Amino acid sequence: MRNTLIFLFVGSCAALLAGCGNGKLADAQRTAVATMSKQLPAPYRDGLIIDSVHRHGDDLVQVIRSPDATVDMAKAKPEVFEALRRDEDEAITELCATPSLAPVYAAGGNVRRRFVDANGAVFFEVTLKSSHCISH
Repeated sequence: MRNTLIFLFVGSCAALLAGCGNGKLADAQRTAVATMSKQLPAPYRDGLIIDSVHRHGDDLVQVIRSPDATVDMAKAKPEVFEALRRDEDEAITELCATPSLAPVYAAGGNVRRRFVDANGAVFFEVTLKSSHCISH
């Protein structure tokens, strides 16, 4: 009986400590979302618009809309959108220098950019892992 109580106590403590780590990330994400949302919608580049930012698990997700192109257009010209995806894989690393995101990276959070058409259909996503920003 005593061993069972010790096991339950240790298990409960471990669960509480794990929850504390997630709380730090969630707090950092909420602060970043609040800061970034004040400036949205905002022009991004090449006629794209950053519409919103939200939390999704360990990631902050920036939703970037193309007001003109559609997913059907992308299917017709896959090489153009593949070139854009490769370009965005490199461009997203610029977010490592964004001060409001530093606490998110420090807590193990990532950032995703989700590219959508005017109807909200997803073209593609690119992800910036926190380890990339912390190691550079």
